[in-house]
Amino acid sequence: MKKIIVSLAVLFCAGNVMAQTPEEKAALKEAKKEAKTCLAEAQKIKDALEPKIQDKSADDSEVLEKYAKAVDFVNKALKTNTIEEKRFGEVYKMLADFTLPVNNIFLSKASNKMTFDTLYFYNNLKALTESLHKELKYTKLTTGEYGNEAYLKTKKLHLANSGVYYIYAAQFLADIKLPDLALEAYDVAMNYEKNYPEIAGMPDMRISEAQMAYYAFHTAHNAKMYDAMDKYYEKALQFEQGAEGVKQVKVMSYLEKGDSVAWANYLRETTLKDPANNTDYIQMLLAYYQKFGKEKMLEYSDAILAVDPNLYIANYGKAYVLFATNKYDEALVVYKKCAEIKNDSYDAWYQCGLCKYRQALDLNNTISSIKNRAKAQETLEKTKGLFAEALPFFEKARECMPDDPEKWAYELKQCYTVTGNAAKASEMSKLIGD
Repeated sequence: MKKIIVSLAVLFCAGNVMAQTPEEKAALKEAKKEAKTCLAEAQKIKDALEPKIQDKSADDSEVLEKYAKAVDFVNKALKTNTIEEKRFGEVYKMLADFTLPVNNIFLSKASNKMTFDTLYFYNNLKALTESLHKELKYTKLTTGEYGNEAYLKTKKLHLANSGVYYIYAAQFLADIKLPDLALEAYDVAMNYEKNYPEIAGMPDMRISEAQMAYYAFHTAHNAKMYDAMDKYYEKALQFEQGAEGVKQVKVMSYLEKGDSVAWANYLRETTLKDPANNTDYIQMLLAYYQKFGKEKMLEYSDAILAVDPNLYIANYGKAYVLFATNKYDEALVVYKKCAEIKNDSYDAWYQCGLCKYRQALDLNNTISSIKNRAKAQETLEKTKGLFAEALPFFEKARECMPDDPEKWAYELKQCYTVTGNAAKASEMSKLIGD
């Protein structure tokens, strides 16, 4: 009994769906009539213009104008929602037949550096690829002598070859300051085989997806579309030839927005991820953190060194903080490491010498206040010893920059004077014009 009731309920529901009022029947009839009329008008345009295209007697402006009208007729017919699915293949073939010649005209104009309607080109391209896709979807494959296998293969080839045109369109749209549409076109190009799986493996996009993302990233930046930049950033970095430029533009974008905190966070994340390839950014961020106190600068240096202990710039940053806080012995250890990493670094060797030199000066300043003569003499000898320890470091700095005595001669003069080497001290005096 329950089964009978359920069956009756289903029939009742189906009857309600199928039932139409006289007004609805009239509207449906009118819609079908409109679809039929529109398709007939589109066919008339095709029948009149196609022979002229084939014998090359139709000029471009005529084709563009009339086929635009034909496409409108077909789209109006489709919007009536009265065309049966079994006719979809035929209708979308008609659309493809209108949009393909138009696309070829625009490509020819672009190749010959002629002006053309970029928006018409882009909208037509979208109509072309969608109509080819749907024609292939709704056209049943038939094989044999009179089959359509070869025909559909050609249609697939047209669809596959059209992918690269989205890259052209993106560049054209960016040129006329329509970045939103340019990025839309790049998105289609980057996802072309995903959108049209029937041609997987066939398209020759001529450039990699990473390079497309690179172009899209810069298009977004030029338009100050910062959120869109983030969308393409990671993929754009995979384009090796432009990766460094992408990172630089990303850094600039934070400053353009006036967001120094985001800028610093980005640099920190980038440098901690790959310190060796981002030494310029490490230097920038060390200088930035210096404004917030030496503790912040030291913390960042240590964070970098935890990832790469032998990175020169991070060791130098750490040594700088230790030196600036008068921790000369600790600073010397790190400056020595800098000199080991980069043996020809004037800065590293000079700072090693300066660690001992400053200790000597500080100790020397205490001598006059020491009442005990023996203690004072002992302190003087320690001071001389520190100047003596500074000498080889300053001499190494001299080797790194022998033609620039202003950078080392004064300190060497002082050290040689205190340690009793008058000849060397005189030599240094002459170099600095004393």
